[in-house]
Amino acid sequence: MDLGLKGKKALVCGASKGLGYASAEALAMENADVILLGREEITLKEASLKLKKQSSGNISYAVCDLLSEEQRKALLADLKERFGSIDIIIHNVGGPKASAVEDTTLEAWNEGFQRLFLPVVELNHAFLPQMKKQGWGRIITVTSLSVVEPIPMLAVSNAIRSASTAMSKTLSDEVAKFGVTVNCVAPGMIATDRSEELMKARIAKSGQSKEEYEADLKKSIPAARLGRPEEYGAAVCFLCSQQASYITGSTLFVDGGKRRSTY
Repeated sequence: MDLGLKGKKALVCGASKGLGYASAEALAMENADVILLGREEITLKEASLKLKKQSSGNISYAVCDLLSEEQRKALLADLKERFGSIDIIIHNVGGPKASAVEDTTLEAWNEGFQRLFLPVVELNHAFLPQMKKQGWGRIITVTSLSVVEPIPMLAVSNAIRSASTAMSKTLSDEVAKFGVTVNCVAPGMIATDRSEELMKARIAKSGQSKEEYEADLKKSIPAARLGRPEEYGAAVCFLCSQQASYITGSTLFVDGGKRRSTY
C-alpha cells in the first residue's frame, strides 16, 4: 500500500535509537524526507547513513537537546532556514527517571515539564501555520500506557504525558478543519533501551530475579511477549499517511493488549 508520504518532510525527535529510530525508519521506507533529531551527532550520523541505504527520500539530521530553551530556539531557526516548512512532526523524548510521587522533588517535576511538554508546544507553534496554510499536516506524540493506567514508580511521566495528551486532543479540535491531524501513539512494553532501564528499576524494588520479573511481565501481556520497535514504527507511519486523514484526536495503543481499559 502506498501511504502517500513520498516527499513529505518529517521531523522525528529522539530518532537515533529506540522508538524514534523505528518511526524514522518506517517513514524513510515510504520515501518521506526524514530529519532525524537528537542530542548526539555521532549516533545521528550513523542512523542517517543507515536509513539512506533504505530510502530514496532525503535523509538528514539536526543536533539539539530539547531540554535546553536556547538550543530549541536555535533548532527552529536552523530548520526553517534549511527546510522551510515541516509536514510531519513526531514528538518523542526519553522519559524521566523512575520515582514515586512522594520521592519526586520539585526540580524533577519541573524537569519533566521541560522535557515532555514544552518542546511539543514550541515545535507545534513553529510549524502549524504552514501546515494549516497548505491544508495538510501530521503531528504525533509518543506517550505511554500511563495516560490511561498510571504506572507505578513513573510519577512524572504519568502526570506530564497525560497533560501532553490532553493538550494534543484540544489542539486536534482546533486544526482538524485545516487538514491537520493530531494524535498520540502509546507504547506498551517494547524492546528498547528505555524498557530495559525501567525493568531494572522495578526488579530492584520488587526483589525478584530478572527471570521471575520477565515471566510475570509476559503473563500480563495477552500477546505473551514484548513488542518489536518496528511494530511501533509501522503504527506511527500509518497515522502519518493519507489513508489516516480522518483519524485525529486519538491515542493509538501499541501494547499487545496489555491495557485493561476498553478505550
